[in-house]
This record gives sequence, structure tokens and C-alpha cells, in this order.
Amino acid sequence: MNSTKVKTKNSVLIWLGSVCALVYLMVLVGGITRLTDSGLSMVEWRPIMGALPPMSAEEWDRVFQLYRTSSEYKLANAGMSLGEFKLIFFWEWFHRALGRLVGLVYFIPLVYFQFRGRLSSRSLSLKLWIGLILGGSQGVLGWYMVQSGLVDRVDVSHFRLAAHLCLALAIFCYLYWILLDLIRGTSKSTSPSSLLPYSISFLALLSLQIVWGAFTAGLKAGYGHNTFPDMSGRFFPAEGLLLEPTWLNFFQTHATVQFTHRTLGWSLLLCGIVLIVKTIKYSKQMSVRGPVLLTLSLLCLQFLLGVGVIVLKVPLELAVLHQSGAFFLLFATITLTHLHRYPKSV
Repeated sequence: MNSTKVKTKNSVLIWLGSVCALVYLMVLVGGITRLTDSGLSMVEWRPIMGALPPMSAEEWDRVFQLYRTSSEYKLANAGMSLGEFKLIFFWEWFHRALGRLVGLVYFIPLVYFQFRGRLSSRSLSLKLWIGLILGGSQGVLGWYMVQSGLVDRVDVSHFRLAAHLCLALAIFCYLYWILLDLIRGTSKSTSPSSLLPYSISFLALLSLQIVWGAFTAGLKAGYGHNTFPDMSGRFFPAEGLLLEPTWLNFFQTHATVQFTHRTLGWSLLLCGIVLIVKTIKYSKQMSVRGPVLLTLSLLCLQFLLGVGVIVLKVPLELAVLHQSGAFFLLFATITLTHLHRYPKSV
């Protein structure tokens, strides 16, 4: 490979890596926005004009008056001062500003690489344009989520919150997989390892756990039953099956949602240990052992963080670390899955 092609490939790699890092930052700030109850502070969607925060006392008064017409203000924050409003407004504005930044950092280099012929194949080009569509869809879904909290309630729908988070993580996984393809090289003729089904199963279980984690955060279900490993002295919460039909409790009853999140955590820990033991036994290559040990470490750390969040009644700092832990565990699992999918890639 000549030096020009190497520089071009490196430029694309740096670009994609930067976008992945920004998506992580976006998820992190989104978590802080949710945990600080800041997500409904901006009650209007202004994709262009909303890029800048209020720059004058008159504009601050205008957006504050708009917020005072919302259900959240009337039902939960009546009497909030302008100074308190500015704090929650900052996190929501920052979250949206990051979204705009991610879009620009993705779109402008993509157009440049496309029209300069810097993308190595039509397949890569198509995949990257699909990534742009997914990113635009995330912005629309974000506003759809916010709308659910502007009418007769003080929080957004936990279903829409979960969808918003999951799409963000799906975008990260999609782009990171492309990045791994470029870094490691792939071949359709490469036979996957026998452990690929285990890795995919673990990834699926992790994804399910993230969904219930979003449900738990969206319902604020972590503020009750702050004991471990029991739930207020019981294996299953006493109020866990009050709704009819019964299956609704696993999606809407706070205690049952927390119970499901806990159960999935135990299941994930056990399945992860099985995957890791089998992987170490199967492969003696250091290229696999590094990611597998990283996955084990992150899995154990994430489990302990989850316990801490429950027992300490959801302190902000620990809750943010717990969300970050899920992200990095997903990052390690995608890496491990790619290694199992293309075990002989160079």
C-alpha cells in the first residue's frame, strides 16, 4: 500500500474514531440530562436558531416563560427560580448542541471523502451514508421523546427514552464495527470461530439489559428497594404484580422493572463468565485474550456499580459511572464479537 493510500485510510480511521468518541460523549451527557431532570427544560424544537443558548435577559425570560407553561413546571417545579432553571436548561442545551456537533463532524468529512474519492469501496460509501441517515433519525427520535413529557406528565415516556438510548448505542456499534473492519481487514471467506454464537448471545443479553436499564432510569425505579441482594427482605417485591395483565408489570411497575434489571444483571454476569472461560480455553492468541480480559473486568465492575447505585439510592456520580460502564462493556463486547467473526483477519 503506497503512502497516499495509507494517509487516506488513516484519515478515515481518525474521523470515524472521533465520531465514535463524540457519540459516547453524547450518551454520557444524555444520561446526566436525564438524571438531573433537565430533559424537558427546552419546550421548543429549533434545529437552527436553537444552536445558541439565550444571549440576553429578554431571551432568558422568554424561554423561562415557555417552560412555566409546561406540565413539569406546574406539577413538579412550581416556584423554580430563573437561576435554577438556567442549570437544567444548560444540560439539555448542551446535549442538543453536542448532537449538532456530531452531525457536522460526521457530515462534512463524509462529503469531502466521498467527492475526493477517498472511500475505498462503494460498499463502504453506502454504509457510511446509512450512518448519516441513522444519525438524523436520532435527532427526530429525541424530539419525539421530549414531546411525550410536555403533556400532563413530568417525565418523558420511558419507552421513548429507551428507544432514544438504544438507537444512540446502535449507531455507535454500527460505526465502530465499520471502524474495526477497516483496522483489521475482513474477508467473506474467513470462517467465524465456533464461539461466535456465544458472543452474539452475550451481546443480545447485554442489549436487553441496557433496555431495562433505560426503563429503570426512565421510571426512576432505582429509588425504591435499596437493599441487595434481596429487595426489602424479599426475593420478589411484594407490589410486583399489581397490574393486569401480569406481563405489564415487567414494563411499567417500578419494583418489577428493577427486579428484571437485577435479574438480567445476574444472568449477564454468569453468561459473561461462561463466554470468557470458553474464549480463553479456545484461543491462545493474545489478540483475543486482551479484549476478553477487558470484557471480564468491565463486566464485574459494571455489576458492582449497579449494586452501588441501588444501595446508595442513585447518587448522580455513581449513576453516571454506571451508564458509562454499560457503554464501555458494549464497546468491549463488540470488539470481542468482531474477533470471533473474523478470527484470521490481519
